Amino acid sequence: MRGVKSKPASDPPGPPDATNPPVGGLDQTSRVQTWAFPVGEEFKDVNLDSANEDADAITPVRPKVKPKPSTLDLRSSYGLGSENVNLDADYINAESSEITQGIHLDTALQMVTKTLDISDNPTENPYTFRAFLIGLGLSAFGAVLAEIFYFRPQTVGVSTTFLVIVSFCLFELTLLIPRTNFVGRFFNPGPFGLKEHVFAVVMASSAATSALGTEQLAVQALYYNQQPNPASAIFMLFSSQCIGYGFLTVMRRAFVYPTKFLWPSALPLATIFQSMHLQKDLAKKRLHIFWYATIAIAIWELVPQYMMPTTVGISVFCLANPNSEFFTYLFGGANGNEGMGFLSWCMDWTYITSSPFVLPLNTQVNQLIGYIGCVILTVAAYYGNVWNAKNFPFLAQALFTANGSVYDQSQIMGKNNEVDPVLLKEYGTPWYATSQALSLLVFNMGITAAIVHMLLWHWDDIKFVFEPFKLSSINRSLYSLVHPWGWNFWRRDPERYETYPGTECDPHFLAMRAYKDAPSWWYNALLIISVIIGLICCYQQETGLPWWAFLVAVGLGWVLTIPNAAMTGIVGFNYPPTSAIQMIGGYLVPRKPVANMMFTLYGSNSLSQAITMLADLKLAQYTKLPPRATFTAQMIGTCVGAILNWVTLNSIINNQREALLQVEPSTQWSGQNVQTYNAQAITWGGTSAEIFGWEGVYWAVPMGLMFGLFAPLPFFIGHRFWPKLRLDYFNTFIICTWLGWLSVGINSSLLAYFLYAFLSQFYLRKYHAVLFAKWNLTIAAAISGGVAIIAFILTFAVNGGAGQEHPFPVWWGNPGNGKNADHCKYMN
Repeated sequence: MRGVKSKPASDPPGPPDATNPPVGGLDQTSRVQTWAFPVGEEFKDVNLDSANEDADAITPVRPKVKPKPSTLDLRSSYGLGSENVNLDADYINAESSEITQGIHLDTALQMVTKTLDISDNPTENPYTFRAFLIGLGLSAFGAVLAEIFYFRPQTVGVSTTFLVIVSFCLFELTLLIPRTNFVGRFFNPGPFGLKEHVFAVVMASSAATSALGTEQLAVQALYYNQQPNPASAIFMLFSSQCIGYGFLTVMRRAFVYPTKFLWPSALPLATIFQSMHLQKDLAKKRLHIFWYATIAIAIWELVPQYMMPTTVGISVFCLANPNSEFFTYLFGGANGNEGMGFLSWCMDWTYITSSPFVLPLNTQVNQLIGYIGCVILTVAAYYGNVWNAKNFPFLAQALFTANGSVYDQSQIMGKNNEVDPVLLKEYGTPWYATSQALSLLVFNMGITAAIVHMLLWHWDDIKFVFEPFKLSSINRSLYSLVHPWGWNFWRRDPERYETYPGTECDPHFLAMRAYKDAPSWWYNALLIISVIIGLICCYQQETGLPWWAFLVAVGLGWVLTIPNAAMTGIVGFNYPPTSAIQMIGGYLVPRKPVANMMFTLYGSNSLSQAITMLADLKLAQYTKLPPRATFTAQMIGTCVGAILNWVTLNSIINNQREALLQVEPSTQWSGQNVQTYNAQAITWGGTSAEIFGWEGVYWAVPMGLMFGLFAPLPFFIGHRFWPKLRLDYFNTFIICTWLGWLSVGINSSLLAYFLYAFLSQFYLRKYHAVLFAKWNLTIAAAISGGVAIIAFILTFAVNGGAGQEHPFPVWWGNPGNGKNADHCKYMN
C-alpha cells in the first residue's frame, strides 16, 4: 500500500491580526497541520497529527478554564449513556493510532473523533489529470451500471465503496507508468493522496445513480408512446439533477458543518479512505481486514445470487407446509412481491446490506417497531378484505380494475394524454392492491410526522435555514442591490468560516478552515440556471405543467428538504415524500398525468439530490477535501451521469419492453419502479378526485398527511412531563414509514438485519467499544464492496447485462421461474 508523501511545508502564517486571520498553517518543525482554535483560551496550537482518532487527545496545552461540556448529545439517537465528552481518558496511542481500553462512544463528537483520524495535509492537490481521468471513467461506468440495476427485481444502487475499491486499483496502476519524461510525469505525478482519491470517487458517485428523470422518460415511452428529442431529454435530466444542489446555499452550513449532523452513511467511507492512505498501524490493519472481508463476501455472494437462491430466504414454515397460501403471505419473501418474509433467515448480504452496522441503534429500534406493525397491519387488512383486498394480489404496484385484472390506462386517456372524465366513468376507476394503498397512507403520515418531529425536537438545529427570509435579511439584500458595491456579490461571500454554531471543539471542521469555501453565488447561479432550463423543457415537451406550478414544485422541494436533511444527518434514515408531492401536484393540475410526473420530478428529485450533495460534503469534511473541489467533482459527475443514464435507458426499453410491463417481475428484469411511478401519476394526476376525494375508495390516503401531524405529539408531551420514560427515543417518522416498508420487493432479510443491528450497535458498541471503534465501520464497508463487486460481475456474466442470460441449472436450491425460491406456495 502506498501512502501520502508529504510535500515541503509552506511558511506558517504570522501572528493573527486584521490582515492575517488565524486560519491555520503548517508547523515547519513537525510538518503536520497545527491549528489555533478560535474558541477563547480552551485550546491552543493543537497538533492534529498526534490527536489521531480521538477528540480527547487534542489537549497538548491544558486549558486554564474548564471547557464547556459538549451540548451535541445524541443519546436520543444512539440510546447510550453520558452527555459530556470525556477529555481525560487516555486510550489512543499517538504514533500508531492504536485504540486501547477505556473509550466511550456516547456523543457525536466522540463518534467522529474516536473512529476517524483527524490529521490533514493541506498541501495535497486533488486536481491532477489522473484524478479527472479516473473520475470521468468511473462516472461513465457507474451511470450505466446504476441504470441497469434500477430495472432489477430488487433495486440495488451502485455502492460507493465499490467505486472506492476500483478507483484505488486504477490509481495504483498509474504508478506503474515510468516518470522518465513529461508524458510519464503528467499521467503519474507521483504517489496519489487521499484528496485525489476522494475527488475521483465523489465525481463517480455523483454519476452512479439512476436519475429520477429517466423514470419519467421510461413511463412516457412504455405507457404513452412519447419520446422527447434527445436534447430536450438530456437537458431535462441536467436541470432536475442539479436543481437540488442550488438549495444548499444555506443548508450546507446548517446540516454539514455542525458536529451533531453525523451523516452516518459517510462514516464507513471515511474509514476506508483513511485506511488506504494513512501510514499508521491501525490504518494498515484496517485495510488488510477490509480486503480479506471484501473478497470473502464477494465469493460467498455467488451462492445466494446465482447457485442457490433459496439462501435468500430460508423459511422453516414454508418448508414444513409448502402448500399454504397464508404461510406464503406471512413467511415467504425470497421472491419479489411474494410476502412479508416474517421470521425468514436471509444469507444474502445484497439484501441485508451494511446498514445494520452503520445506522444508530435508535433508528433501528424504531424501524423494528414499524416492521412488526407493518406485518400485522398488512396481513390483517388483506384477510379483513379491506378495500376488496382479496380481488387483487397480496403485494403489487400496478393498477387494477375492480375485478382484479390489470388496468388499461389507454381506455381513459383523451387528447394530449389527459384523462377524459366520460371515458373514466365508462371504464371505471383504478384500484390498488391493498398493501400498496396502505403503504401510501402510512408514508403520508411519515411525511408530516417528520416535519413536526424536527420542529419539536430539533428547532434550534434548523432555524438558521430560515434566516434569509427574515424581514431584516430581506431588507439588507434589497439595500445591497441598489448600491454599486452590492453588485460585486461574489467578492463579499466569506471564503472561510472561522467559527460556526455547533462546531465547537470539532477538529474536522476546524481543519477545513484551511480551505476556501464554495461561494454561495455558485449555488444560487446553479439554481437559477436549472430552473430556467426546467421551465423550457416543460413547455418544449408539452407536458401540460404551467410555469407557476413548476415553481411551486421547486419551492415545495426546498421546504421539504429541511426536515428530511436534518433527519438523515442525525439518524441516517430518509424516505422521500414523493406521494405528498404527487398529491399536491394532482390537486394543482388535475387530469394531467404527465404534468403530475413533471411536478413530482422537480419537487421530489430536487430534495433527493440536495440530501445526496449534503452527504458528500460531510464526507469531504471527514476526509478534508476542499469544498470547491467537492462542488467541482459533483457537477462533473452529475452531468456525465445524466447523459449516460439516458443512453442506457433507451437500450433497456428497446430490448426488455415486455419484461418491464409484467406485473410479477422475472428474476432478472423488472419494471416495478416504473409501474409504481406511472400508477401514482394516473391516480394522483388523473383520477385523484374520483378515488381520493371524500366519496372515493381511498379517501383516507391523503388524510394520512393530517394524521401524521399528530403522531409525534403524545411522545413530545409525555417526555416533557415524564422525562424518565425516555419517550424521546421514539421517532414517529421512522415508525410510520416502516409501517408500509414491506409493500414491494424481497422481504426475507429483516430478521437477519435486526439481529446484526443489535449485535453491532448495542452489544459491541456498549460492551466491546474497542472492537467496535476498530473494526465495525471497516466490516460495513467490506460488505458493501463485496456485494457490489459480485453484483457487477454477475450482471454482465450471467444475468443478461451483456445481452444473453446464462441461468444456473434448476435444482432444489434454485427452483427456477414459476416457483418461489423459499419453496413457499407460488401464488401469482
